[in-house]
Amino acid sequence: MATSSTNSILVLGAGELGHEILTSLVNNRLFNTPSSPATISLLVRPTSLSNPSSSKVKQQNVYRSQGVRLVPGDIDNQDQLTLTELFRPHTTVIHAGGMNSPAGTITKITCAVLGAGVKLYMPWQHGVNYDAIGREGGEGLFSEQVDVRDILRGQNATDWVILSCGIFMSFLFEEFWGVVGKEVGDDDRERIKVTALNSWDDVITTTTAEDIGRCAAELILDPEAPRNQPVYIAGDTLTYGELADTIQKVTGKEVIKNVWPLDYLREESRKAPEDKLRKYRVVFSEGTGLSWPLEGTWSRTKGFDMERVAGWIKRNYL
Repeated sequence: MATSSTNSILVLGAGELGHEILTSLVNNRLFNTPSSPATISLLVRPTSLSNPSSSKVKQQNVYRSQGVRLVPGDIDNQDQLTLTELFRPHTTVIHAGGMNSPAGTITKITCAVLGAGVKLYMPWQHGVNYDAIGREGGEGLFSEQVDVRDILRGQNATDWVILSCGIFMSFLFEEFWGVVGKEVGDDDRERIKVTALNSWDDVITTTTAEDIGRCAAELILDPEAPRNQPVYIAGDTLTYGELADTIQKVTGKEVIKNVWPLDYLREESRKAPEDKLRKYRVVFSEGTGLSWPLEGTWSRTKGFDMERVAGWIKRNYL
């Protein structure tokens, strides 16, 4: 438990984003200074602590070596009152993993954070502009995100900050997302298929998990950082046509172009209404709240050297 003068940070989620946020926090120049002492804890499922896999053991040992305290807890299955008591010893809570959580989980966590009297909260809102998308966008996919914003704006006891980063860059290149994929033709040559969602002129903003982590750490630790508002960052903002051109230029491989029109994606979603991935594709085809110019972003204003798509391809896709 932290003393009254110590910033006790609790991170929920140790996936791709949670890992990067933890790493960035412990390496940030503002973390645990003589004038601003701080500790970091990571919420871990009890079974992952009592019976971890070999990979989990390795990961947990790394966190412990960095001074991260591992706290047992289950945000999906524990009730709000239990989570409130779990959060109460902490002054800052960062929710870094919620894409696959059951409906109602992010609302439950938000209410538990407020009930615990946490001073600063970064909710699971790492993505697009949910205010612009609204409750109806993507067949209601993000209605709960809008509800959470209303809850936060309706109180003034807990400060909060939302980090809007666009689509995760690694997610943009995942085969299951369907936008970028590799194919081998009859001539055994590898080609890259790029599928635009709605049109080649539609624009997306994308940021790497590493850069999201760096920006999140800075927002949490800098007392002069914005509060009680969404903060926009970006690694790159480009059209699907520019994405295809960048892939071709960097890889030197033939790019096959395809388009999934909005009507087609809505029909695909109607065929499988429980498939969240299809709903996500609909949102990213509706063209609202998905992008913002690099100029004017908080990351650009702060002088962060953000990785663009071309750099990510060189590091990960060749």
